[in-house]
Amino acid sequence: MLTMMSQIRLPLYCCYASSTSISETHHQVFNGNTVSRQEIRRGLPSKGRMSSDTLDLLKDCQLSVKQVNPRQYVAQIPQISNLEVWFQRPKDIVRKLLSGDLDLGIVGLDVLTEFGQGNEDLIVVHEALEYGDCRLSIAIPQYGIFENVNSLEELAKMPQWTEDKPLRVATGFTYLGPKFMKDNGIKHVAFSTADGALDAAPAMGIADAILDLVSSGNYVERK
Repeated sequence: MLTMMSQIRLPLYCCYASSTSISETHHQVFNGNTVSRQEIRRGLPSKGRMSSDTLDLLKDCQLSVKQVNPRQYVAQIPQISNLEVWFQRPKDIVRKLLSGDLDLGIVGLDVLTEFGQGNEDLIVVHEALEYGDCRLSIAIPQYGIFENVNSLEELAKMPQWTEDKPLRVATGFTYLGPKFMKDNGIKHVAFSTADGALDAAPAMGIADAILDLVSSGNYVERK
């Protein structure tokens, strides 16, 4: 069993990365050449709960997303002219915002921070979407040297972690992870990168703790 200690809440965010207004011509680089386009491109999550919740939000706003071909990842919102929708993985939405392929996107703060890494071209337009709430949490075993550790403060004060023997943390957050540890005063940490089956890492002996997203007591599925 693992004990979870949460610290940072990560609601969904709508953000865009563009210095141009929506009425101007947009530019992107394709095969080394600058290509102009007139349509505005919005990225939406392509799968899972985040995708369905986002479509429900748009529906509540009287905006319908129409796909000509369900197998394609391009759609339109008839109520908004000159707008093209791209269904993408959340991390690819951030990447395409930075590259200029997308102008707007709905993503989680975890993805925005992890893959945007503080880039000032990413601007949060609206943060009160009121869904997708989760928290970045560190989880430790309930036995052994962690048996009496019940808070991040107690974890930080453990004398076992040194420069030669750091706390081993398995996580998919290579940017947020170090920041999380520093903000909570946890020094001497070594990270191992993993995207799936994180909860098994301590039992397998390859990590002392894991750092991941948690929603309603369960780990959040990330694509």
